[in-house]
Amino acid sequence: MQINVYEMIEDDKFFIGSYPDNFSKGRWFTVEELIYSSYEKIEDEYLDKYNPNGQSELELGVFDVDNVSGLWSGEYDVSSLIDKLREIESTGYYEIDLEIYEFTEEFFEETGMSIYDVARAVYFGNIKGWNDDYIGFNGYGNFETYSETDYQSQIDMYVKDLDLF
Repeated sequence: MQINVYEMIEDDKFFIGSYPDNFSKGRWFTVEELIYSSYEKIEDEYLDKYNPNGQSELELGVFDVDNVSGLWSGEYDVSSLIDKLREIESTGYYEIDLEIYEFTEEFFEETGMSIYDVARAVYFGNIKGWNDDYIGFNGYGNFETYSETDYQSQIDMYVKDLDLF
């Protein structure tokens, strides 16, 4: 299954600034702003707007993340964050090993399973609700259903395993 990770993170924002006077000064940046920027441009903007006293030792950092996607964890320096975002945006789609499908009649037809095998996979599986949106196979080859929320959680888990964050 291919996932566009950029679409998952495009609403995230990052607070970039410094601590010149014992509290942070800076601003929020969108993913798109950071992709088309550089550390030098951000530093120049910071020096113009937030460092009127001309502090000599200036180290910009990512102090907060408006983590809409829920994928970011840990600490990031500005340059490596920009590099990560550029990589994610330029790669487009990432392959993840998630085999979950829409829960439709066609799914059962396309499996090529006999009626007996389908009945066994349902009986020994985990059909949480016939109104669930998605279905897949558990570790034993039996059916397991997923709500939209469960499906998105599975995608997030597999995307986190890509070690992009």
